[in-house]
Amino acid sequence: MRRAAALGLGLCLLASAARAGGDPTAIVREVGERFGKACGAHDVKAVLALYRADARVVYPLAGESAADPKALEKLVSETCGQDGPKLELVGYKAVWVDASHTVIASLGDWNMTAPGPDGKPAVTPIRATEVIVKTKGGWKYVVDHASIGATPPPPAK
Repeated sequence: MRRAAALGLGLCLLASAARAGGDPTAIVREVGERFGKACGAHDVKAVLALYRADARVVYPLAGESAADPKALEKLVSETCGQDGPKLELVGYKAVWVDASHTVIASLGDWNMTAPGPDGKPAVTPIRATEVIVKTKGGWKYVVDHASIGATPPPPAK
């Protein structure tokens, strides 16, 4: 009987842990992949749906930022519109911010491909620092600060 009770308690704790969190890196990667897919499809509404209404956002295009839904829509429209760059997710590292596993802080790496000065595609590394929160509507960005990353050094001769 005790063994069955202990097993039942263990299963309840495992189920509770699974509901409470999971892997923060996997969660933020999934949100990032949804962002990349929606932006690449020029689906501004789908991108906006990934942000909480009070999100604070900085994109790497001339340091543009948004602190309200109207400014965010303008920023997303400029970035993810028909002439926007192609974004490719490289990877994420993330940690839980709170014990209840409802807030994740992450560092993401992306590649942005856009026409360079010569008109040929140029790849620029992007570094994104993000905070996402668990809401009734799913995980949402509350902070999204993307900036131009460091260009990797040329290969050694």
